[in-house]
Amino acid sequence: MTTRGTRANFSAIDDRLLDGLEFCGKVYDLFEQILGLPDGKRRLRLRKTTTEKRLVEELLPLARYVQTRYQAGRRIKVRWFGGSQPYDAIIWSSGSLVHRGVAPRKVFLEITTAVHPNDHLLRKRLDEHGGSFGVKGIRREGKETVSEPHVFSGGENASDLAQQIMRCLDRKAEKKYPPSTVLVINCVPNCMVFEDEWTSAVEHVRMSTSITFREVFLLDLQGSHSATLYRNRPEKQLGVPPLRLG
Repeated sequence: MTTRGTRANFSAIDDRLLDGLEFCGKVYDLFEQILGLPDGKRRLRLRKTTTEKRLVEELLPLARYVQTRYQAGRRIKVRWFGGSQPYDAIIWSSGSLVHRGVAPRKVFLEITTAVHPNDHLLRKRLDEHGGSFGVKGIRREGKETVSEPHVFSGGENASDLAQQIMRCLDRKAEKKYPPSTVLVINCVPNCMVFEDEWTSAVEHVRMSTSITFREVFLLDLQGSHSATLYRNRPEKQLGVPPLRLG
């Protein structure tokens, strides 16, 4: 994959059947190529073009999912689509885990982002001023973006993240997808989350929401967290009591 001047080229991955790790390598190469441009950081932060938006919000989460599932006994091939269709990618798996019925042979993937509505203001503020207090203390006043400190109470960060994820699930549940669809949710916390906060948010979603997808893969690219929720998993089998997030 190459960049021409300041224009990125998706032709090496768009609608091409690739080995999963080769696909990930091409995605990461594109990220590094854009990052290395004179205005690369700004482009990746503001995502004003479809290229940067899809790279950060779609291709990087997809690559993380593929890397998580690619293993001994499960080789993966990926076909990502840059056009308009009711899903973002298809992956095919082969190997002993597929033969034994542990891993599916074919799944469709839909990718979305769970993020605070003020995230775009935060990124704009960072670009213009080099710093910000966070999404919950930011607002627009005319053409200016004003940032003020916000003090989080106990459990607030985990609760916010859980609510963002559940809003994504509710929104996607209104659409029709193939039965074997996996939903990948790129989670953008309102501030850095620790492992116990991530676990609390995931368990709150698990206990509070009906999963209509084959599986829901949750990931936090910045914090390197991930988790999987499965369809039709009865609460009584979980063995995990409801968590108090506040």
